[in-house]
Amino acid sequence: MEIITLTVPAALIAGLAFGAGPCNVTCLPYLGPVFLQGNGIRQSWRIILPFTLGRLSGYTSLGLAAGLAGQAVTEIIQSSVAGWILGVAAIVVGMSLVFKKSGCSAHQTEQARREQSITFVSPLDQQQQNTLPAPLFMLGAGMALNPCVPLTAILAAAAASGSITQGISLGLAFGLGAVVIPALVFGLLIAHFGAELKQNIGKWSKHVEKASGVLLILLGVVTAIGWVQP
Repeated sequence: MEIITLTVPAALIAGLAFGAGPCNVTCLPYLGPVFLQGNGIRQSWRIILPFTLGRLSGYTSLGLAAGLAGQAVTEIIQSSVAGWILGVAAIVVGMSLVFKKSGCSAHQTEQARREQSITFVSPLDQQQQNTLPAPLFMLGAGMALNPCVPLTAILAAAAASGSITQGISLGLAFGLGAVVIPALVFGLLIAHFGAELKQNIGKWSKHVEKASGVLLILLGVVTAIGWVQP
């Protein structure tokens, strides 16, 4: 039987191809509602960074495990574990949006609120930002643990190599390729769209944020119980 081999550059290219298409579609239902809070491009790294690190950690860990444990890893990610991780993380992030407190006074004008959202971060907003990184990291890890065709090929090659180092290299290379384009798309385009939307809808922005959080919670529930698979 011929041993499956795959080079690190090939894994990187496979990740780029996956990240340029299917990955953006998969990530949008989970990350889209978060960006509707409209913090803009400058603050988008607070969402993108922990989510991206979670995905990178997930892909690298899978590569390591495949190099160590072989094909058994593929069976593990095809179980309901990944769905539970992703679902619970989506629920937590959604609850963070639903129960988010505003640092703006009710007596301020709409223009003052817009200026404040750009130039000032209140202690309440800082507290909210500190509560999101861990769930967003889990969200990214849950996305990485869900099987897809290119990831299965990467894990098969890592398992065939029987090398932990090669497994880590393949997983990390695929992860780097997979996260680059989505990070740019969500960090620039989606973040800008969210900020513009929040500015244009004015007083309804808080209601949109709450509704986005509720939708994310519902999505997390159906993901956890297996009704939806990314």
